[in-house]
Amino acid sequence: MCTSLTYQTEANDLFLARTMDFSQVLDGRPVFLPRQFNFQTNFSGKQTTQYAIMGAGASYEDEIVIADGFNEHGLAMAELYFANEIVLEKHPLADKLNLAPHELITYLLGNFATLSEIAEKIADIALVVPDNGAPTLPLHYILTDKTGQAAVIEARGGDLTLIDNPVGVMTNTPNLDWHIKNLNNYLHIQPQAFPDKQFNHVTASQFSQGTGTQGLPGSYTPPDRFVRAAFGRQYLPAATTINQAVTNILHILGMVSVPKGLNIPSAGVSDYTQYTGIMSTTEKAYYMTTYDNPTVYRMAMTDDMIHNRHEVKWFDLPFDPQVVDLY
Repeated sequence: MCTSLTYQTEANDLFLARTMDFSQVLDGRPVFLPRQFNFQTNFSGKQTTQYAIMGAGASYEDEIVIADGFNEHGLAMAELYFANEIVLEKHPLADKLNLAPHELITYLLGNFATLSEIAEKIADIALVVPDNGAPTLPLHYILTDKTGQAAVIEARGGDLTLIDNPVGVMTNTPNLDWHIKNLNNYLHIQPQAFPDKQFNHVTASQFSQGTGTQGLPGSYTPPDRFVRAAFGRQYLPAATTINQAVTNILHILGMVSVPKGLNIPSAGVSDYTQYTGIMSTTEKAYYMTTYDNPTVYRMAMTDDMIHNRHEVKWFDLPFDPQVVDLY
C-alpha cells in the first residue's frame, strides 16, 4: 500500500508527501541524519553520505532504514511497495554499485542534489535481492527536487532509469505507465455538478450534490487510490502559503488513507495508514501525523543542524490521541 504525491504553492513552495500504509507496525518516526553518516550495505560495504537528510524511518538491528525524506539541497524521495512487478538482480553485478532496495533512498538522498545528477548515474546502480537475511522489499520510488519535477525509479529489468512522472502521484503496482494510461477511463470525473438531462418528456435532475464525482473509484486498490489522489491534487484550490499547502495535502491524502480493518490481505492482518509524512523542501521541514494522533507535528532541518550536528537525532512525538480541553 501507500500513496505519494508532489505539490506546489502559488509561491513555488515545494512538497513531497506520502501515506505509510502497512500491516506490520513499523514504528516510523522523524529522524535527522547528519552529513558523513555511515551506513552498512549488504553488498557494497560501508557507505558515507555527503548531505544531511531528514525524513521518517526506523531502526532495525542497529541499522537506520529511511522510508521517505529530503536532503539539504531540496531533493526528496519516498519508497512505496511495488509487489509482483519488480525485477531485482539475483546476484551482485561486477560493474555496478549493488544495493538492496531499502538501501537506495539513503544512498541517493545522501549523495545527490538534483534529479539531473541522479539521471546521469542511476544506471550505475543495481538493485539486488539481499543475501544477508534481510527481507526483500519490493519497492519503487518517487522523487522530486527544487525544480518541482517529479520522477520515479522502477526496477523493471535492465538498467535502472529515472522515469518522468507528469502526474505527480504514485501508489503501488502496476507500474507508473499503466496508472497514467488508466486516467483515460475517468474523463467524466469533475468537481462541477452535471446539468439536468432531458429524456423525452422527463427532465432528470440530480438528487443532491456531487454528481460530477459519481464514478470516482472508491476502493483501496492502487489504481483507485491513484485516481483519487490525482483528482484531489488537480482540483483542490491552490495554496498560497505553506500552512495552506500542508492542509491541502492532508485533505488529499485523507481521500486515500486506510482505516484499520477495512483492507485485509490474505495474511489476515489489516493494512492501515500508520503515518502521513509531508516533506516541505523549500523550508526544509518535515510534517507528520499518525494514525491515532492527527495533530500536525513539524520538524525543521536548520542551518545549524546541517553544519554543526554530527549525530543522528530522533524526534519523539506522541502516538496517542491529543485531546485539547477548551474552557
